Amino acid sequence: MRRLPAILAALALASPAAAAPQSARAVALAITQAAQAIAPPGASLSLGPVAGARYMQSCAVPLSVSISGAAPYEQAAAHCAAPAWTLYVTVTVAQSENVVIAARPIAAGQTLGRADLTLAREPVSLYAGRQVYYDPAQLLGASAVMSVQAGGILNPADIAAPVIVKSGQTVSVQVISGGVTLSLDAVATETGRIGDTILFTNPSSGRRFSAQITAAGPVLQLQP
Repeated sequence: MRRLPAILAALALASPAAAAPQSARAVALAITQAAQAIAPPGASLSLGPVAGARYMQSCAVPLSVSISGAAPYEQAAAHCAAPAWTLYVTVTVAQSENVVIAARPIAAGQTLGRADLTLAREPVSLYAGRQVYYDPAQLLGASAVMSVQAGGILNPADIAAPVIVKSGQTVSVQVISGGVTLSLDAVATETGRIGDTILFTNPSSGRRFSAQITAAGPVLQLQP
């Protein structure tokens, strides 16, 4: 019976319950480093609970971490090879970019000037799936098709592109045929914005033709 205390002590040392718990801080650090390596520039990260680490035995080798899912909500799997265990932790990736917003309230029909527009760093999640603008100069001279409150992120649904050519205006039309480019003065019979294809009249011949409005002016592309 004298050996019983020694045997009980040996069993206690061998028991998994006596093993040191894994450090939650070490798990969080390993996951953060793995997430930062693949996160977009400027993104901020936040982790879900890592308290489950205290139920794991201390890892004898460096933790390996794999990230799965799609931003902004992803999942990290922190894996220990010896002793073998895996802890799953949620990772939120908050990416932000500088986008054009309304610097002050904008009324429907208003022509946009520099004082109406500014850049602000906004979370991508606010406009995911929508086209936005990254340079206020893209919108100068455009008009608002609806009211936009101050701080609102501007997108193409809010904006009508600037009028480049007005009906009745005489403009120079580039006529391109193969590698040859000519200029022709013509009268616009419609008002056009960038991307529109409108009718023009050649004042010399009276002939009407269509040309597309570009940032550089009307262009008529002839088939070679």
